[in-house]
Amino acid sequence: MNRYVAGVFASILSLVHLAVILGLGALTLMFFSDNKRQVTQISSFLGVSPEAFILVIIAVWIGYVLVMGFLATIIAMNENLERLHKTVQDLSAKLPLA
Repeated sequence: MNRYVAGVFASILSLVHLAVILGLGALTLMFFSDNKRQVTQISSFLGVSPEAFILVIIAVWIGYVLVMGFLATIIAMNENLERLHKTVQDLSAKLPLA
């Protein structure tokens, strides 16, 4: 069951990566484009000035990297602990009892 949950979580994590990277990439491209009307609309929706819009994008990028990095580290630790547990069980089964 634990392996199934980890697999599903890894798949969801990949989809979230794709959506966030495409979305933030599009916002970054919009900021540097010549058409500032969309940037003004989005920044007014977020409640920031159009000049501070790039700071919001940078803050979201940094927050995303930190949160997803933490979650990916937890998943990697879980996989390594499972592998270590299996190795210890295999070795303890082979050792004679004292």
